[in-house]
Amino acid sequence: MDSALVSIAVPIYNAARFLPAALDSLLAQTHAHWEALLWDDGSGDGSAQIAADYSARDRRFRLLGDGRNHGTAAALAQALAQARGSFVGTLDSDDLLEPDALQAMLGFLHAQPQLGMAYSHYLEIREDGSPLQLGHRCLKPYSPQRLLLDFMTFHFRLLRIEAYRAVGGFDPAAVYAEDYDLCLRLSEQFPIAQLPQVLYRYRLHAGSISQSRRLHQVQASFAAAQRALQRRGLAASHNLSLGLRVRHTLRPKPTDVTP
Repeated sequence: MDSALVSIAVPIYNAARFLPAALDSLLAQTHAHWEALLWDDGSGDGSAQIAADYSARDRRFRLLGDGRNHGTAAALAQALAQARGSFVGTLDSDDLLEPDALQAMLGFLHAQPQLGMAYSHYLEIREDGSPLQLGHRCLKPYSPQRLLLDFMTFHFRLLRIEAYRAVGGFDPAAVYAEDYDLCLRLSEQFPIAQLPQVLYRYRLHAGSISQSRRLHQVQASFAAAQRALQRRGLAASHNLSLGLRVRHTLRPKPTDVTP
């Protein structure tokens, strides 16, 4: 049995509706040697109590945070600064891991010791948890060059702790694009590969950052790619341009109801 300890950071902010399912997906892991770094980021909806209940139930859950709201980037950075594992990853508080996620990823990384990070396929699910389709990002081939334009290293990611620390971990200043920024920096120093297996369920709902802060996320991702261009010494010979695809939608008008 693989004895490697895996540290999973779970940033939590007003996620009471979905948090139990996310934490249950950790309890269901076939690889049992993990710790969950539950960072409550100043929730006001009962999420902190849910996290505290799981921590009391199973010592692998570690409740962290100071009761203030720092934002996801800072929460992830602070949580993983306390990681004890030799591998680290993240789980959003409204998403789910497949039961074999940790075991499959560890096997993949053990077989390729040169890798600094591996990532998997992911399945998009509706708000109620029912499946939609395979995520489009993971179908794009990976290369360090293509990562400048497409964030295909989306979910589920598992990193060697040495690689995570070597690139400085999550940058608290990379708000709305902290995971993309981290992957860009990793790609500049370590080989990355994909395990073509669905190991993560990504929930689509109106309250998620990708839906409610889409423009901020696009702008932050563009800024992260620009920083990568500078680091790679390509800024003098290449330009990045930001293109926004605007779509109009058609919806039925609300009908007046006459009593």
